[in-house]
Amino acid sequence: MALSAFILAAGKGSRMYPYSKEINKPLLPVINKPLITHVINRLIDSEIRFNKIGIVIREGELQIQEVINKYYPKASFDYIIQDKPLGTGHAVLQLENRVKTNDFLVVAGDSLFPSRFIRNISDLHEKNRNSATLALEKMNFEQMRHCSTVKFSKGRVWDIREKPKTKEEILSNLNSAAMYLFSHSIFNVLKQIQLSVRNEYELVSAIKELIIKKEKIGGSRVSRVLHISNSHDLWQSNLAFLAKVETKDINGNLIGENVTISKSAKIKNSVIGNHSQIFNGVELINTVILPNSIITRSFSNSLILSDYAETFQV
Repeated sequence: MALSAFILAAGKGSRMYPYSKEINKPLLPVINKPLITHVINRLIDSEIRFNKIGIVIREGELQIQEVINKYYPKASFDYIIQDKPLGTGHAVLQLENRVKTNDFLVVAGDSLFPSRFIRNISDLHEKNRNSATLALEKMNFEQMRHCSTVKFSKGRVWDIREKPKTKEEILSNLNSAAMYLFSHSIFNVLKQIQLSVRNEYELVSAIKELIIKKEKIGGSRVSRVLHISNSHDLWQSNLAFLAKVETKDINGNLIGENVTISKSAKIKNSVIGNHSQIFNGVELINTVILPNSIITRSFSNSLILSDYAETFQV
């Protein structure tokens, strides 16, 4: 199947503040590599022959392009501008004139799906000739209040509801995660939906309209998705990836480029970002230091960017 893929990377990253104030959210590092490169690598590792990988960015955003050109100097990416912050539905609508295939894949720039799942959901979408196919992830009630609950049976999504406020409003414990396969019919309904109470064009509203029109909406269950939406997610994801890194030092640390560490500093199971300095007497355990940070005191279970730090319960 000829397929295009698009990464949504135009969000402001408000839930990642203040880290996203200093570093554009798609460029926040996971084991010292920009988050968006992990998303791209998952797409590449799926072994799908994408005829195009596009990235939706904010107007005036140049840094993402510079970083991607650095990591993929021989590749060509399509950059699509979302000129107004009007939600995921509005972002997908910007793709209408860029999609040259019958179907296309959309994934959020802060969500990492297993490469095998990407391949499987693409095959499922083609096999069943769906108008849309959703990645479905199991959630508990507290999580579901911030997600999209679906009614799912016999391989089809029969209903979808955004951010249920009560348990009675929850359709199931399955959430529509941030990966979708669409046909061109999504563009027709995106042009018809109204602004939500959040003053955004919601992608869920468009999917709901497809269901009302009795178009075929499929779903595929996925596990082991990493959603890096807030600072705790970023810290936790770094340590999860660190456990699999082969280039750790004898204390289980991943040390970035141009890092200065005092001889008296003690560091264990931590990620030290590029161009950082660790001063005398500092002890770091299970800690993630973001780039260009100067560390003068000890931390554990923390995410740090220069003078700002958060400590998390294990």
